[in-house]
Amino acid sequence: MQNERKNELLESSLDRAAELLGDVTGPVMAKYYASHPLAKIAFAEHGLGNSVKLEAEMVESIIYCLMNWYDRPEEIRIMFGSTVPHHEHALHVSHEWFAGLIDAAIEVICATVPESREDELQVWNEIRSGLKTLVKEAQSL
Repeated sequence: MQNERKNELLESSLDRAAELLGDVTGPVMAKYYASHPLAKIAFAEHGLGNSVKLEAEMVESIIYCLMNWYDRPEEIRIMFGSTVPHHEHALHVSHEWFAGLIDAAIEVICATVPESREDELQVWNEIRSGLKTLVKEAQSL
C-alpha cells in the first residue's frame, strides 16, 4: 500500500475519532492511567500543579507523531531520539511509559474504526510497530 493511501486511511480514522469523541485527550489518558497508574503521579509531579495541561501537551505530541509518521519519519526518529532518553534520564520517566502512551492513543483511535475497515487497522498496527521500535532504539542512546 502506498504512503498516500495510508495517509488517507490515517486521516479518515482521525476524523472519525474526532467526530465521535471530540478531544481525545481524556479517553487517551484514562486508558493510559489504567495501564500505567504510577504515571499519574509523575504527571502530577512534572505538571507543576497543572497536570491537565501536561497531559494535553503529551497527547498532542503523540498525535502529531501519528499523523506525520508516513510523511516525516526522520523528524519523528530525531524527536524520539532526544525525547525518550531525556525523559528517562532527567525526568525518570521510563520508555515503557512512553510506549504506553503511544498504545493508549492508538487504542482509543482504533476503537472508533469499524472492524470491516481492515485496511485502516493495518495502518494503525504498522504505525504502532514503527513508533514502538523508535522508542526501543532511543532507549539505548
